[in-house]
Amino acid sequence: MVALYGLTEESLYRFLGEHGNSRVKRQLLLFWGMHPKAKFSMLALRCAVDCSRLDMKMALRSMIEEGLLDTHIYNDVPLYSLTRNEERRRPVLELAALGWDQWLLMRKRIKQKINQLVPATSSL
Repeated sequence: MVALYGLTEESLYRFLGEHGNSRVKRQLLLFWGMHPKAKFSMLALRCAVDCSRLDMKMALRSMIEEGLLDTHIYNDVPLYSLTRNEERRRPVLELAALGWDQWLLMRKRIKQKINQLVPATSSL
């Protein structure tokens, strides 16, 4: 894996495991990696990610609390953007720079690590 911003593969795994813990959040991370300087309304983001209003609200709230997103109010409408904090932006941009095959491999490895950490439950 090529590290564009000096991040290791392991640090990207940790970042994605910590901040990409739902489908909506993973898609938002990739979306903002491709549009790092843009601001979007919740409606625009829901159309881009194709999710419910509740799922989007929960993901946005979580990502704001995690310091990944900034909120801007224009004409009483909240707009959301990737944070200007370079340390928090870097992993998002690196994830977006991955090729599709690298992205799928990373997701597969994360699932394997999760399965190793969570013992299989026996069925009765």
